[in-house]
Amino acid sequence: MIQQNRNRASGLMPVVMSTIVGLFNLVTRSVSKNERAKTVYSRSDLNHPPPLTLRITLNLLVVLMFAAIPECVFAVGGGAQSIQSFVELKDKWADFVGSSFRIEGHTTIVTKNYVKFKACDLTFRSSKPLPKLVGNSKVVEISGRMAKENDGKLFFEIESIKELPTDTQTVKQRENALSRASSKEWYELAEWTAARGSFYDDEELLKKAKALSQTGLKIERTELKEITPEALRKLAKRAKAEGLGNAQSLELRHEAYWLEWESLRKTPPPAELNAEIEVSKDPLFVFLKQLDAEFAGATVKVNDVLPLLANEYRRNPVLSYHNADVSVRPVFHRLFHTEVATVAIARVTKPDGSNGTEIADRIDELVPEQHALAEKHRDLDLSYQALNSSNLARTQLNDLVQRCRDRKLEDTAQESIKRWLVRREQSLRKDGVTGLIQLSDERLALQQDQDGAASLLLEAIEQTPTNTNITERLTKLGFKEVNGRWINPNSNAAPIESSVAQSADAQIEMNIRRGIPSKDMTPAQLLRCLGAPSSVTRIATAGQVTETWTYREGLIVRYTATIERRPNRGTAKVIAIQ
Repeated sequence: MIQQNRNRASGLMPVVMSTIVGLFNLVTRSVSKNERAKTVYSRSDLNHPPPLTLRITLNLLVVLMFAAIPECVFAVGGGAQSIQSFVELKDKWADFVGSSFRIEGHTTIVTKNYVKFKACDLTFRSSKPLPKLVGNSKVVEISGRMAKENDGKLFFEIESIKELPTDTQTVKQRENALSRASSKEWYELAEWTAARGSFYDDEELLKKAKALSQTGLKIERTELKEITPEALRKLAKRAKAEGLGNAQSLELRHEAYWLEWESLRKTPPPAELNAEIEVSKDPLFVFLKQLDAEFAGATVKVNDVLPLLANEYRRNPVLSYHNADVSVRPVFHRLFHTEVATVAIARVTKPDGSNGTEIADRIDELVPEQHALAEKHRDLDLSYQALNSSNLARTQLNDLVQRCRDRKLEDTAQESIKRWLVRREQSLRKDGVTGLIQLSDERLALQQDQDGAASLLLEAIEQTPTNTNITERLTKLGFKEVNGRWINPNSNAAPIESSVAQSADAQIEMNIRRGIPSKDMTPAQLLRCLGAPSSVTRIATAGQVTETWTYREGLIVRYTATIERRPNRGTAKVIAIQ
């Protein structure tokens, strides 16, 4: 505030001075050369002042000039201009030779005919002895005129001198008179005190100016008709302008944000929750972004916050912040951020867990201290997908099962497979024997259910007893044909994986279970692995048929398998996977 007023004054002074100097030149041109010559005089000419016309004009110009100077640069009483304002017009001193002045300021030397003002290099002297000052104050007021030696050197001829109260006493007197004053008057006194303290390099005055500004700020708050975020932010700007430091301004901004948050958190959540959180539009996330930009430390993860400190802040954030040390406030910024982020995320969390992964990612991004909660949301997302697994493609099911197992959720993985197979069986049984064979392969690959796979194969072989695709599978499962019936002589046989673990067939079987197509698979094995293709393209040449099986997920091509068939050799296998 002080600097702003001084800047306004400095901006106004050139205009005022040019006007005054213009008037001065106009008047002096109307005075005779003899009269103008008399305006330059020395100490010996003091009994012969300049002509009356010019003296009146010069004095009027001086009054006009000092009327344009900000109030803060003048002394408190008596109407005398301060030495500070006088020094600021140093380049115009020569224009006021013969003009009368009353000036007050701090002195460094006072003798019977000489006064030295602090921060002013002009000579102040008297042609007659000055009265002795008996007080302890270094502040005096002098009256007199600007003058010039014969050699052109300027000096000030003192006519009278008197002692004034010290600046501290003056401030105290004015402060006592402001007990019921408005904040504006307190700010004006603070401004005057700060200007004096700055000019005279007086730390005590500068400290007192801040105390006065602080009082003005408190009074301005009581003058508010309503405590609103906008009003508090205005006070924060005032605190910064008054030089009260960032801590005071920060405290007011913090309170403004809490008032806004208490209102904002009562707003209803979005009517429809999208799968993806639109943080650029949601009002809580917008508020969080502003909060993070305003307060240092809000985005910095803090571990091991003392529960007592956190509880105290949650109970009364404004009071806790007011009483907190500056070093603790960044922790409070983080606690504020955490509360806003937690509420904002909770508002866009779907109850069925269907956007659990997005929620978990948002938690890890904004509140990594709550990583355990993020993991719970990821588990909820998998549970939701397991309940809806019947609608997934095979590759999507494989991905879901793998993610469940990675998170040690085997029950969820098995539930996903079971639901998917139930839906798959309804579809494949319509394809007759081919569907039963494929369903058997999928049950074996996904559930390692040898008994269930065998029952489907036995059901199929009753319809086509000589089907080699069925007999080969039954043989691998340990079944033997006895008198036209297929039986399992060893119901406790080890799983297929153990009997072919070291063979190429074992690797293919493993890939089938994982839903990963590979070279050297037979068409039947590829069907077991990925199911029926989306489309098939055949190209026949001499002794060979090349087929391209394409698997799609919507518009996206997931796999392309090239199968080479040689009818004359009775072979068919996958030669390339893309």
